[in-house]
Amino acid sequence: MVATSRERRADVFQDIEPDSYCNDFAWVEPDPEDRVLVYRGASVLAAPAPRADAGAAPASADRVEGDTASSAPVGQTLVFPTYGLLEDAGAIGPDSAEGGIARADGEHPSALFLFTVGDEAYFRCEVDDEALDELLSDASAGDSDRAPAWRFVPISELRDHGSRSRAFAGFVGYEYDSWYVTRRFCGRCGAALVHDLVERMVRCPQCGCMEFPKLFPAVIVGIVDRETDRVLVSRYAGREYKRYALIAGFCEMGETVEETVHREVKEEVGLAVKNLRYYRSQPWPPSSSLLFGFFCDLDGSDAITLDEHELEHAEWLDRADLPADDGHSLTRDMMRVLRERSEERFPATSLPF
Repeated sequence: MVATSRERRADVFQDIEPDSYCNDFAWVEPDPEDRVLVYRGASVLAAPAPRADAGAAPASADRVEGDTASSAPVGQTLVFPTYGLLEDAGAIGPDSAEGGIARADGEHPSALFLFTVGDEAYFRCEVDDEALDELLSDASAGDSDRAPAWRFVPISELRDHGSRSRAFAGFVGYEYDSWYVTRRFCGRCGAALVHDLVERMVRCPQCGCMEFPKLFPAVIVGIVDRETDRVLVSRYAGREYKRYALIAGFCEMGETVEETVHREVKEEVGLAVKNLRYYRSQPWPPSSSLLFGFFCDLDGSDAITLDEHELEHAEWLDRADLPADDGHSLTRDMMRVLRERSEERFPATSLPF
């Protein structure tokens, strides 16, 4: 039996129904109540607020043993600052030729529209760091007249704070912010880039070079040994994340995603695979990736030859020992499918692999 589109999915971070995500580009002025996403490194400015569904369990209630515990009190969520709050605090940065957001028509608006999630609109602004630090100082000192307890929250913790839609906004906003921060100057001639008037793109006024947001396609691979009914798991080398993962890697130029599956598996663990079955995709903002999940079968020997540059460990694991779903990542969602022995319900790819 082939799985239906509804059967094939459990919630991961981008599943925010009944809210929806819209990133249609437009130049619009922010209203005072619109949200602004402000980042320092991989952390976003946020503050606690009461949850509308305070009687419900927090989003991390189903986190499994070994995962980081939620730092959010029951009954609270996080909110991002409004444009009005930052404007009143003097934290909105320059809107002149001396800095800020430069448009192709010579205008310097104070804010750049990013997207909407549900009924909330999100913007990016250049901020005045001194005024922002004063706002944070007031918050830490308990100055309730200025603001609640504003702080920079690591984006990896957003899922612990109740609202899936706001966690999604903060997570995806990081990808936008990272792209804009690294697209200030032309890579060809070095001139300052300006924002296009009709689409999400920056252009060089000197040489005409255009830069669009880029995604990096990558694969995640769940490999099953049909003879022993075990699944290949791995742990990355040189990363803070030390829990079990599946084989993963980026597509190279000229490759299909199916070809990437075969190459990455061979490179990282020295195995051959067959019977590829596509599962689902997931955006992954921390690496500006679009992940494609595949299940496949071992083809031949199960002897692992480890690429120690990429992985510190790999082994064949019984299905029952796979980590539980975390409601966030494609990897753990795929492990859920493998635990349930339902991966064969997804159709084989059309290519002969």
